[in-house]
Amino acid sequence: MKDFIALHRMTLPAILLTALLGGCASMGDFSCDMHETQSRGTKPVTTYSLADTKSGEAAFRQLPASSIAQVPTYKIRFKPGFTKPCATVTLLKDVAILRSDETTVMLNEIREFYAEDGTLIATSTQDISEQVKKSGNYIATTPLPIPKSAPPGKYKIVNKLMYERRGDRRAPVQIARAEGFFYIIPSQ
Repeated sequence: MKDFIALHRMTLPAILLTALLGGCASMGDFSCDMHETQSRGTKPVTTYSLADTKSGEAAFRQLPASSIAQVPTYKIRFKPGFTKPCATVTLLKDVAILRSDETTVMLNEIREFYAEDGTLIATSTQDISEQVKKSGNYIATTPLPIPKSAPPGKYKIVNKLMYERRGDRRAPVQIARAEGFFYIIPSQ
């Protein structure tokens, strides 16, 4: 009887440990499924905010009188640069925008997402006029959820800033373009 109780005491922790480890493996699948559910059908939204001016930084130059908008600085990078499916990559932007005070001017950001072979996967356009109402240095972030089905490889994002006047029938004018790469690595 003592052997049975001793065996039972040793077996119970082993069974619990096995169940726990099995549960952790399925928790990863559950977590990935939750990531998929939360990101499905939602477009990534870019958030712009005016950056603090650093001491010793050159004074911000004025927009030339005949111009509507200019972007002397437009840089993008990714955090992290390497990721796995079921994660979110953050697209970080450093932007210096010179723009007129005209309320009819719309600023739009176009984001194009390409696979390693150059295939366009997705495109998105966002009106950023309300976020970028005046000239200045801005930082911006865009969360990019990586789907469970994303194959490993190198991916490219091309960002474009465009302006147009509301009610004007002319085509939008591109004022800046930036591109960057990130990598999806296998889950295992």
